[in-house]
Amino acid sequence: MKRLALTGVLLVGLFLSPLAVRGAQHRVPEPSTPAHEHAGLFPHALALGDFNGNGHLDIAVPAAAERKLTVLFGDGKGGIGANHAYPAGQGPGWVEAADLNGNGILDLVVANTGGGSLSIYLGDGKGGFSAAPEITGIHGPASVVAGDFNRNGRMDLAVSQAAKSQVAILENLGGGRFTPARTYPVGRGPHILARADLNSDGNPDLLVGSFATHVLNILIGKGDGTFEPKEVKVGRFPHYMAFGDFNRDGHLDVAVVSAGEDAVWVLAGDGKGNLRKAATIPVGSNPHGMTAGDFNGDGIVDLVVSNRSSSDLSVLFGDGKDFRPGRTIPTGHDIIALAAGDFDEDGKLDLALVSASHHAVLIVRGTGTGEFHPPGQGVSQ
Repeated sequence: MKRLALTGVLLVGLFLSPLAVRGAQHRVPEPSTPAHEHAGLFPHALALGDFNGNGHLDIAVPAAAERKLTVLFGDGKGGIGANHAYPAGQGPGWVEAADLNGNGILDLVVANTGGGSLSIYLGDGKGGFSAAPEITGIHGPASVVAGDFNRNGRMDLAVSQAAKSQVAILENLGGGRFTPARTYPVGRGPHILARADLNSDGNPDLLVGSFATHVLNILIGKGDGTFEPKEVKVGRFPHYMAFGDFNRDGHLDVAVVSAGEDAVWVLAGDGKGNLRKAATIPVGSNPHGMTAGDFNGDGIVDLVVSNRSSSDLSVLFGDGKDFRPGRTIPTGHDIIALAAGDFDEDGKLDLALVSASHHAVLIVRGTGTGEFHPPGQGVSQ
């Protein structure tokens, strides 16, 4: 397997103390001179979106050890032009971008795991955010996703409550206000929650991996705000998920990172909400993050997995039936989460990587052939 050097990577973020709710702005160098700045102490997740309406991808990152949310504004060239920071609750570990108040502008919601709350930030479409009332009484929120679960045109929230082994549904009342609706028991230690339509009925379904029971809990949405629970066995310590029609049979499939097995489990969907194990693919040591996309331009979904202990990325190329190991890319970082997007707007997918070890976000450019390199750098074989 080829190993590609990843040197001179662009680090973006900021050194900022706790700020007023309107946020503070900080300029960073042009992408031709890679910036080395922090994104807050122990950044833990990320969400992508155009938060200031300029057509470029931006990044929101919660800093779990600093009670802070950082918004990094992309310049469309693979770099960051400016950033804002906002105070968050205790132990912010997850962020989701969605239009929560129905005005057509992206907002943000952060899960404060340590404080048992959700912080809501309403966007103004120009890059600014104002705080809505904090949602309290959440028991160990590990992650949160948005979806219109009752089909009333408003985005509701689903939260994995690690302390109670539940998924809680919060109904959107409008104007950034939410009320508890229902809870569903899941396996012990629920962690990362994801949304997908597994049975192709147009209603969002929910999936969450449970650490203690090593299962993937599935909640099939009925479109009225209620869910039908089921579960499927997966590998030990399931983390991030990725979705796509991996075997090209017209049904949505699921890939799940198994941190305890140094592997990715591939689950084939039948279009009715059922999943079966199709393959187990070895990756690096202690995998955690994962993202899907066509990284080599062949029209087939590929996967990139971040391996925390081996400090590298595993690139898995899809062939329409299965995945084959492609490249192992050293990063020198403990990459806890990642996402794919075209940050330099050249029509090729790039990667945004959250480095827990360096308290930073790294933007790595894709070549469109399955290789990745930082701005201004070639790719070493």
